[in-house]
Amino acid sequence: MKISRNLNLIIPVRTEKGNGWVHATPISKEVFKEHFFILSKTFSAIFSEGLGVVAGPRIAFLMLERISRDSNIWEGDKGVRNTLVNEVIRLANLVYPVEGKGYDTIPLDMALEREIIDLDEVAGELIFFTCVSSINSPEQAKGTMDVVNGVWSTQCSLLNLTEWIASLPTLKSAASSGATANTSSATSSTTQPEPDSETSVQIPA
Repeated sequence: MKISRNLNLIIPVRTEKGNGWVHATPISKEVFKEHFFILSKTFSAIFSEGLGVVAGPRIAFLMLERISRDSNIWEGDKGVRNTLVNEVIRLANLVYPVEGKGYDTIPLDMALEREIIDLDEVAGELIFFTCVSSINSPEQAKGTMDVVNGVWSTQCSLLNLTEWIASLPTLKSAASSGATANTSSATSSTTQPEPDSETSVQIPA
């Protein structure tokens, strides 16, 4: 078993303060070994029910929760919610543009706590990505996520968080550009999304 360590997920998100992206990395081999059974059951259920890449990224978190609750392993200090899900969230960061500064980041768990974004907006895609990247070979994971990206406007990148932020285009203020660029997530693993200068404002502390 080999975790697709270099394949990271980029999810475009919309907050009250503007457009941003969630950059998520795969779980470790150790975490997978601890939760392989519930992840495998979730992954299998998604595809055996015919949900696949069209609905899978939307309902993966709900499927994980249902299967875990049916097995009485969702709640508690060692439950799936407080171990696996928290680890998936810990491995993700919110990236957002700041006019005059470039880009800044905040850990996803902190962004959720401050209600900058809602877990429902990204939970399904994060869990689906976790299943795909941990269960499949790197080649299979990339192939599956390429299809997902085309349906869900997400993006996969081989770049870590710091490298991905450095690869983003330079921000242009609305005053200097005379126009507002539209923020969209590219399906290519190399093309980066363009920021929306109109919404490039500071995320609240």
